[in-house]
Amino acid sequence: MIKKSLIILSVFYSLVFVNASIAEPRKYLSDKCKNHLIDFYQIRNPSFKDFKVLEDQDFWLHTILKRKGTINVKVKAVVFQKKDSQRLYGLQTEWKDQIIINCWSFYHSALITLIEMYDHYDPFIKKQKDAIRLSTHYLVNCGVPCHHAEVTSTYMVDDGTKPYVRKEISTPTFEYPSIWFRDYLTLKELYQFMRTGDGWETFKWRGKRYNTEELRKKFEQK
Repeated sequence: MIKKSLIILSVFYSLVFVNASIAEPRKYLSDKCKNHLIDFYQIRNPSFKDFKVLEDQDFWLHTILKRKGTINVKVKAVVFQKKDSQRLYGLQTEWKDQIIINCWSFYHSALITLIEMYDHYDPFIKKQKDAIRLSTHYLVNCGVPCHHAEVTSTYMVDDGTKPYVRKEISTPTFEYPSIWFRDYLTLKELYQFMRTGDGWETFKWRGKRYNTEELRKKFEQK
């Protein structure tokens, strides 16, 4: 009888473990994204399910830079599209057991996202918690010829709390890219963007001017 009970308990805990291992990750839609769907499309109850992953990720996904420790962070370009209306684009990020979609307005063009580990301090337990920060740099069209840059960051903490997004930088008119964001990147990271179709032939970094083609020879030499 005891042996039979042990077998039943063993099967029970095995099923619990299997169910936990295949549990769906927690899914979130950023508050900013919800507001866009409410304001632009009159969606009453915006949700994660309103977006779909785009095909041909190599085409739709902008420059993604991953720093040490973030190789397991998964990002995908997503879109919301209502019939006879303009598309709304966003970025879906998956890390640990959580996924969040953040999107941007029609006036924003996401060009670079930097993903890095982040020490999140919890004042209640007075300890650092593992987290990641995704900082996205946008070109913002505010008219002709008006433009500027913005940087927003998505924070995901490994403690079961809801991820959140906040604006970090909004530059003065005509400042693009953000000087702070540009200089926060390493030269090799900035080059990864400058070599794309949205980059420039020459650019400044930390007070010095560089030529993209010359850097290509340096960073991509066999």
